[in-house]
Amino acid sequence: MAAKKEEVAASASTEVATKAAANVALANQFAEDAGAGFEEAGAAAYAIPFLQILQSGSPQCKKSDGAYIKGAEEGKFYNTVTKEIYDGEEGIIVIPCHFTQRFVEWQPRESGGGFVREILPTEAPPTTKDDKNRDVLPNGHTLVDTRNHYVLIKGADGSLSPALIAMSSTQMKKSKQWMSRMQGIKVKGANGFQPAPMMSRSYKLTTVPESNDKGSWFGFNIELVGLVEDPAEYAEAVSFRNAVRSGAVKAQPPVSGEDATSPEAF
Repeated sequence: MAAKKEEVAASASTEVATKAAANVALANQFAEDAGAGFEEAGAAAYAIPFLQILQSGSPQCKKSDGAYIKGAEEGKFYNTVTKEIYDGEEGIIVIPCHFTQRFVEWQPRESGGGFVREILPTEAPPTTKDDKNRDVLPNGHTLVDTRNHYVLIKGADGSLSPALIAMSSTQMKKSKQWMSRMQGIKVKGANGFQPAPMMSRSYKLTTVPESNDKGSWFGFNIELVGLVEDPAEYAEAVSFRNAVRSGAVKAQPPVSGEDATSPEAF
């Protein structure tokens, strides 16, 4: 009977060892074939998600809305492509990679709402102010100065995923402060001290309650974490920055002015 048990144990041990060896071989094959299947996938095949702060009026927070997501609450972060929800108090770690300024044309919410187009600052047409202090185009659409921060979100497992943080309206000041802080970090080179690469530092984003005489909402809080020490992480951040600059990857335009990328969201 004892011999039989030893035989079964040995067989099980051999099976585990064989399976482990197969897993290692398969992992090596995955690494060898890295990128296979994506050779003809251009920029149109991908969608960089927006990283938004959910507000009380966000459809993801409303159980009666088809866009409702379990666990979604105001003050939490929301990934528009993966539909992931991140805790706003605990926060997330990001590596900023690139910055752009664009003027975004929106159809007003009262006339249906929705994203229309992005315009370069040098090509922004003249506007007038309406009774809500919005910049309005002759066609009745609003034009919103928007600061775009392209980042890599660091997952709990160490993986990095791209996202776009669009800051406008009440969050414009946060964007300017973040940019000033990043540009204030210097490195010494052959030509003296110069601004460090944006991708050389990581930051923690959390959310904080804010308000003014028009209402209340949750906004961004940004804290420096420190130097990016992993060469692989830095290389991935540089690669993402280059892809954005070249136009190889682009953010998918928001489909509705009702979401948190809208200037009317907060």
